[in-house]
Amino acid sequence: MGEIDITVFTPTYNRASTLPNVFESLLGQTFKRFEWIVVDDGSSDNTDTLVKGFVDKADFNIIYLKQKNAGKHIAQNKAVDIAQGQLFLPLDSDDTITSNALETLWGAWESIPKDERTNYSGVACHCKDQKGNRIGSPWPSAPMISNDLEITFKYHVKGEKWGAIRSDIMRRFKNDNVKGHFLDESTVWFRI
Repeated sequence: MGEIDITVFTPTYNRASTLPNVFESLLGQTFKRFEWIVVDDGSSDNTDTLVKGFVDKADFNIIYLKQKNAGKHIAQNKAVDIAQGQLFLPLDSDDTITSNALETLWGAWESIPKDERTNYSGVACHCKDQKGNRIGSPWPSAPMISNDLEITFKYHVKGEKWGAIRSDIMRRFKNDNVKGHFLDESTVWFRI
């Protein structure tokens, strides 16, 4: 379906009721050079049938993988292994994004001079709640060059943020294959 710059990754477990909202928000994107990898973490609902139906309607590539229930961290590792995009963007199975979200993130990435991009792990933005209000505190300045540790511990920025990380970095800093169904995402972000 053409060039892929961003891999959007959605882990899911019995979320057939919310996945259509994720799909619709991706279908409405102004930026089209992306793929959507859905890793089903052992759902017992009709997630597989639902995602197969999305494939027929999508104007972007959809890859569906099913695994035994092992947790989001293992699902993410599987997606990272096959991601074709330069940037890797987790998008939870109960989230939606604005129609220009991917275009905005890619534009921020493209604004970094090519010869300097190896100094950056990715780009991030604020999240909004259902009413359109920013979640958490703002960054001290915008745009801002920083990292998760500095943002959290030096600037004390609170609240959920969202962003895309270079896929090559995600492959280098994969989640540990630990038992259990949850491994805090900050484990990887702080290592990066």
